[in-house]
Amino acid sequence: MFELKKIEKTMVRIVLIATLIVLAGCRSSNQTVSGNQNQSSDTIKIAFYPNESAAEFEPARKAVKAVIEKATDKKVELVTSTDYNVVVESIANGQVDLAYMGAEGYIEANKKNEQVEAILTNSGPSGTLEDALYYSFLAVKPENSKEYEKTGGYTIDPIKDKTISFVTNTSTSGFTVPSNKIAEHFDLKNTDDLIMDGLFFEKVLFGGSHQGSMINLLKGDADVAAFMNMPQYFDVIQGEENKAGVIYEVKKDAQAPFDTVQGEQAQVILSIPVLNGPIAANKETLSEADIDKIIEGMTADSTAENTAIFAPKDADVPGMFTKEGNERYVKVTDDFYDEIKEMNK
Repeated sequence: MFELKKIEKTMVRIVLIATLIVLAGCRSSNQTVSGNQNQSSDTIKIAFYPNESAAEFEPARKAVKAVIEKATDKKVELVTSTDYNVVVESIANGQVDLAYMGAEGYIEANKKNEQVEAILTNSGPSGTLEDALYYSFLAVKPENSKEYEKTGGYTIDPIKDKTISFVTNTSTSGFTVPSNKIAEHFDLKNTDDLIMDGLFFEKVLFGGSHQGSMINLLKGDADVAAFMNMPQYFDVIQGEENKAGVIYEVKKDAQAPFDTVQGEQAQVILSIPVLNGPIAANKETLSEADIDKIIEGMTADSTAENTAIFAPKDADVPGMFTKEGNERYVKVTDDFYDEIKEMNK
């Protein structure tokens, strides 16, 4: 009897151990499936910064959606935003799979999650990364530009103690690049004092978008403003485009938010070339296969020729980018943005 009980107990132990092994195997299998569930989703979410979220860019966003849907055979959901930081957090935590970003926002997202990686950017007129640049401006009203003139050009010396408008503190061309230039010019240790009222500037405003920062200047709320070149909104009245001294005038038929400042002018006192921002992918939520398909579809000749995305300069409806030469999407990697990373050290 004793031996029988021992055998029974032994059998129970064996059954329990076997059951635990099976359960552990199931749990392990479920975790793996759970980890890949997002990658196998039939919907891809792509987020846009506030600038590209504006109403006039809707045709361009829809054109991008169509390209990615065709390339991946998946549904694409467009996510617009009024806040740079929301886009950074959304791509970092996997709420969206792709994001149109500036270099600074991308670097922040990559710091939060190294699985967020740059995969594409828009080229320059050459169709390559060699001239994949746009421009960051510091601008003033033309009637106030005299005090910024200096023999042979312009100086930013008078901006101290003025009211300035930046875009956001996570904007590459609307804060990081111009603030580093200001800190360098005035021999400041860092850019910390540039975002606080009453330290370097009398008052510091944030427009929330490049459009918003420029409007702060045009409406007289700021003495000087940082924003990027936006050829879809204004015409060159005097000087050479993207150069210090150029005067831009808001188009007479400009849509919101510029409909309230049509005909107003801004003069550039400092122009700085900036690396084009990336389309970033979260590799935790997008499979390598889908990323490869997206890159192939977006870099195709048919996409480069899509005027809803790469619009002619005189187009009635703005594209995601202005086409002046052979602009197109090109593949890019993280190290392309090392120069911007150095600014943050």
